[in-house]
Amino acid sequence: MNISPDFSPSIKLMKSYFLFSAFFYFISMLALFFINPTDSLNSFTIVGWVHLYMIGFVMIAIFSAMAQLGPIVVETKHYNENIFRYLWLFLLLALILMLIGFYIDITYLFYGGVTALVAMSIYAFEFLLTLKNMRRKTSITKAMKMSNFFLLIGIGTGIVMASGFNGFIDINPDSFLTMHIYSLVVGFVVLLIMGISIILIPMFGYSKRISDNKFSHSFITLSSAVVIMIFAGILTHKVLEEIAYILTIIAIVLYLYQLKNMFISRKKVVHDIWAKSIYVGFLSFILSFLLFIASLFSDNELLLRLTMWILLIGFFGFLIMGNLYKIIPFLVWFQIYSPLIEEQVVPMLHQLVDTRVASLQWFYSSVGLVVSSVGILLGNNEIFYGGVLLLSVGAFLFLSFVYKLLQLK
Repeated sequence: MNISPDFSPSIKLMKSYFLFSAFFYFISMLALFFINPTDSLNSFTIVGWVHLYMIGFVMIAIFSAMAQLGPIVVETKHYNENIFRYLWLFLLLALILMLIGFYIDITYLFYGGVTALVAMSIYAFEFLLTLKNMRRKTSITKAMKMSNFFLLIGIGTGIVMASGFNGFIDINPDSFLTMHIYSLVVGFVVLLIMGISIILIPMFGYSKRISDNKFSHSFITLSSAVVIMIFAGILTHKVLEEIAYILTIIAIVLYLYQLKNMFISRKKVVHDIWAKSIYVGFLSFILSFLLFIASLFSDNELLLRLTMWILLIGFFGFLIMGNLYKIIPFLVWFQIYSPLIEEQVVPMLHQLVDTRVASLQWFYSSVGLVVSSVGILLGNNEIFYGGVLLLSVGAFLFLSFVYKLLQLK
């Protein structure tokens, strides 16, 4: 992989994204105190929180990370990196309009969805144009390209649902729900994480990278599952939906096998904050995967609720934070200290990470994840809110870490 500092936007340009992702992670944890965890998954209170977390934290974090990593993976410059000067404003506006729609006036859902479509279309098309100039075509770059198509489909189905809720079109919005969730959560987030992890785990974890052909098996299978699920929703075909679930299970099993091979091939085992976050993230992924399979056979909403909770907080949350502990310090070090190497003594990269704060964040967040999950399982709100309190402390520590690091000059 040919890595050039000219490929990615500067930390100054991406600073707002890192700050907002950490800020909304903290706000998302605080917002949980105003949610009843036993409410139906279709409740707008729950759905509104999911959008706050997914757009405010997950999407903004992914956009910021991909702005840096995407061009490096494909070994070419951004087609137009200036979009990142304003993209966060569209995302912020879309989030605000959606939250107003979920909690105050449902009319705003449509406008929030359209704004989100504009923002994510700008991101997706710029990224696809960047990929057009790539020097190497691999299954990972294909996964990155495919995930952007699923992103647009997911946002599009969301707008259709919002139109149905507002009575703009005569449809049952719930009939598009599975397409919406599958396109965004599985087709965009999970597929993208699978592809990027094939690069980041060997890079940060000192392990052997698997071959491109091996990853293509899980990539093609999962992409096929999402496409079939989209057609299942359009045709309201139950058999196609079941086929999509089966292919999803096969794809994830293949990926977990590849993941196991990467972890056992590590040349040096370092249990730093990145590694500990990855451990929690992938253990959460495995557990949520098993719970998901169980929910398919039992049709139990409690299992599905626990699946989504562990996937969102445990897998997405810890994986994103763990990698930001690596990405942000490197970008700060490269911009501020690398030009001074020949002039003065500069800190080492690992010295930019406040290990005490990072370790405390990991501890509070990990224990909070376990306690809140037990609360959901037992249907005990007091236990759940106790876990949320710990998660909120962890989120505040992560926000303080990111803020402090980005203030270095």
